[in-house]
Amino acid sequence: MLASSGLSAQGLGKVTVKGVDGELRDNVEKTLSLLRVPEEERAGMRQPRLDYLLRIAPAEVDRALQPFGYYDAKVESQINGANVTLTIDPGEPVRVVQTRIAIEGEAKGDADVERVVAAFGPRENEVLDHRRYEAGKLEIQRVLLDRGYFDAEMERHRIEVKRATRQAIIDLGWKSGVRYRFGPTRFSGSHIRDTLLEKTVPYQQGDLYEQKDLLALHQRLTQLDYFGYIDVKPDAENAENGEAPIEISLIPGKRSVYTAGFSYGTDSGPGVQLGLERRWVNDRGHKLAANLDWAQRRRSLGLEYKIPAFALAEGWWGFGANRREEDSDSVETRITELVASRTGAWRDWQLSAAVHTRQEEFRIGGGVIRGGSEGDSFLLYPALSAAHVSSNHPMYPTRGHSLRAELKFGAEVLLSDVNFGQILVDGKYICSVGESNRFLFRGQIGRTVTDQFEQLPPSLRFFAGGDRSIRGYGYQEVGPRRAGVPTGGKNLITASAEYERMFTPTLGAAAFVDAGNAFNDTNEGAYVGAGAGFRWRSPVGMVRFDVAHGFKDADNRFQIHINIGPDL
Repeated sequence: MLASSGLSAQGLGKVTVKGVDGELRDNVEKTLSLLRVPEEERAGMRQPRLDYLLRIAPAEVDRALQPFGYYDAKVESQINGANVTLTIDPGEPVRVVQTRIAIEGEAKGDADVERVVAAFGPRENEVLDHRRYEAGKLEIQRVLLDRGYFDAEMERHRIEVKRATRQAIIDLGWKSGVRYRFGPTRFSGSHIRDTLLEKTVPYQQGDLYEQKDLLALHQRLTQLDYFGYIDVKPDAENAENGEAPIEISLIPGKRSVYTAGFSYGTDSGPGVQLGLERRWVNDRGHKLAANLDWAQRRRSLGLEYKIPAFALAEGWWGFGANRREEDSDSVETRITELVASRTGAWRDWQLSAAVHTRQEEFRIGGGVIRGGSEGDSFLLYPALSAAHVSSNHPMYPTRGHSLRAELKFGAEVLLSDVNFGQILVDGKYICSVGESNRFLFRGQIGRTVTDQFEQLPPSLRFFAGGDRSIRGYGYQEVGPRRAGVPTGGKNLITASAEYERMFTPTLGAAAFVDAGNAFNDTNEGAYVGAGAGFRWRSPVGMVRFDVAHGFKDADNRFQIHINIGPDL
């Protein structure tokens, strides 16, 4: 229908669409030729050209609305001077009265295929949404291929629409053919011997094909970090006796990786970090890494040699040596350590079992380190740890959590100078409200059992305070004291709650409360600190600048903390 007083001499002005909203309106506006007239043509448009565009508008609207199930749309147009208004009545949508999906061949009765067929939409009494229909077809085809039905063919795909009654019938049918099995796995282009790579294969030749097994294989090869390119695919065209060979094409990655950077932490001061990683030392896949972290109050030099391991859990045998030195206002330590470890993954957990041989010289209360003094201990102890991290983003998660636990124990019968047992559990949780608000919670609990605490070195004692602990206090400032100097405790409890608000995608602020204590046999109460800070989502991780005040001591000064790194 057209209501018009004639196009003005000013040409075509504003075109307005009414009667539909959301995705329907968006698709109509993308389809209408009237809305795609170039600016130079709009100014000089004549009535015959406009009449043509209005005549084809109903067919274009009909075509734009059919994917949403509307087959009986009506369009009314009105011209007011240079402006045109199109009022659309989409009418009643077409509904599905019957959905027929047939699977013939070996896939008939396959539980995974039946599950996706049952989830197909639109079903009876639902609006004929062509987008859901196409997505449903693709999903069935995808599952057939994922389950190894490489010869699957769609025999029929038909929608019968009865405009008069606004009814539709969906009729789909597949011939699945046979389900293939895994054939031989062939590696090409690798610089690592095949006998090692074959241990990453999660299936046996002759097993029924499943795409998820190839995804697991791809992930395992990626985690080895030997290759710059990995392509894993079945070769159904060369299958024999129903077994499809698995072809894996590999290209070596960069063998040596060098890293260098500057660091700064309120607790450690400014520093420099250097690293070298040899991703493979030989064709057996051994690795070598060296790291130097040299800061004002904390220094370390480490070397680690790793050998791939697959028995029980995929991971690594590790052999390392490191030297660490730390100087704070209350503690000086010099640690020389050798470590042998076995790490591995189990489900979503990273597990580790290690043996530490540690020589630690220390002095509590300042002064010069003197070897052979009472502050000199030798420890040989095993350690077990488990860690689980889950988040929706590795750098800036809006939801996620982490849990880490470590158990250490030493005894004189194991050649240690001190009998002790220690457990430390660390947890973090992140949740969001809207796009710009995050809540971050964390807590730590630790317990040491020993009757030789005076001989226990500072690295195995618990302290609180600092940029990753109770921020209202300085680094290792909270804990049992002797002559006013923190000496560390047997036990640790800390907790923190933080609210973060981002004002732009990269800049924000936070407010927080931290509490806790490090103590021996008696907890004398929590040290509480609170403050606020600035947040910057930098390319290298979250930068946190915090100002906090502790309330245990009324004269306690404000603490400034700067920290860079991931939240979990």
